[in-house]
Amino acid sequence: MRNRVESMAERLTGAAQVEKLDDSFSLRHLFGNTFNRRTQQDVELELMVGTVRTTPPLASVRAEWPQPWLFARTLLATATIFAMFFAGYSVSDNPNLLPGLIIVGSFAMPVAVLIFFFENNIARNVSIIDVLRMVFLGGTASLLFSLIGFSLVDAPWLGAMVAGLVEEPAKLLAVVVVARQARHRFILNGMLFGAAIGAGFAAFESAGFSLVAALLSLDNELLVETILLRGVLSPFGHVVWTAIAAGALWRVKGGDRLRIAHLRDSRFWRVLVLAIVLHTIWNSPIPNLLYLKFLVLGAAAWFVCFSLIQEGISQIRVAQGEHAGGATGP
Repeated sequence: MRNRVESMAERLTGAAQVEKLDDSFSLRHLFGNTFNRRTQQDVELELMVGTVRTTPPLASVRAEWPQPWLFARTLLATATIFAMFFAGYSVSDNPNLLPGLIIVGSFAMPVAVLIFFFENNIARNVSIIDVLRMVFLGGTASLLFSLIGFSLVDAPWLGAMVAGLVEEPAKLLAVVVVARQARHRFILNGMLFGAAIGAGFAAFESAGFSLVAALLSLDNELLVETILLRGVLSPFGHVVWTAIAAGALWRVKGGDRLRIAHLRDSRFWRVLVLAIVLHTIWNSPIPNLLYLKFLVLGAAAWFVCFSLIQEGISQIRVAQGEHAGGATGP
C-alpha cells in the first residue's frame, strides 16, 4: 500500500511539475504546536504583520516549515458562534436568527483554512487588512467572472462538471485583478492571495446554496445540513484549488508584471489544469461512497499544496542568500 501511495504521489508531482516533498516535511511537526496554550497577546502579534512597520526584514525570516495554530482557534471561535445561533434558533424557532446562522456557518471553515495560509506566509509581508479586502472584493469579483463564464460556455451535456472549467479560471482572474502587486513576489504570497479569493468565493457560494435550500424547500433542517456539509468539505475545495493555481502563477511570475509568457509556462498551467480536473471530478456523477471521492481529491490538492509551500520556503531561503551576498559583496 505504501509503495502504491508513493507511486501515485510521484505521478501527481510529475504531472503538476512540483517538487517532491522531502524529509523536512512532517505533518506532526506542522501541527505540533496547534493546541499549545496561547494568550490574547499571541493572537494579536500573529495578526499584526504585513504593514510598513510590521513586515520583518527578509534576513530575519525563518525560512523553514512554520507551525500554524491560529487557524484552529479561528475555527473554534466561529464554530462556537454558529452553535450559539443554532441553539437559539432551535429553542425559539425565530427566523431572525437564520441570517446569522447562514453567514457564520458559510464563512467559518473557509476563513479558518485561509488563516492557515496566512500563517504559512512566512515572509509576513501581507497584512490581515489586505487579506480581508481580497476575501470580499476578490470573492465578489470571482463570482461575477464566473457568471460571465457560464453565460459564454454552452455545454449542457457536462452538467455540474462545467463549474470546474468556468470557476477555476474565473477565480484566478480575480486573483490577477485584485492582487497583482509587484512587491509581493513570493510563491507563498500568491498562495495566500489565491486562498483569500477562494475563501470568499466558497463562503458566498455556500451562503447562496443554503438560502436557496431554505427558500425552495421551506426546510430549515436542510439549510443547516447544507451549511454543515459544505463547511466540512470546504478545506478540500475552492480555497486550496485557488491557492495552488495562484501559487503556481506567482512561481513563474515572481515580482514581474504578468505577461502572456507566464501563462504559457507549463509550471503554471499544469497546476491550473490540475485544479480544473479536481473540481470537475468533484462535481462528476462518480459514486461517492462515504465521501471517499471528496477525500481522495482533497488529499491530491493538499499534496500539491504542501509541495508548493516547500518550494515557497526554498524560494525565500534563496532570496535571503542573494540579499546577504549583495549586502556583503563589493
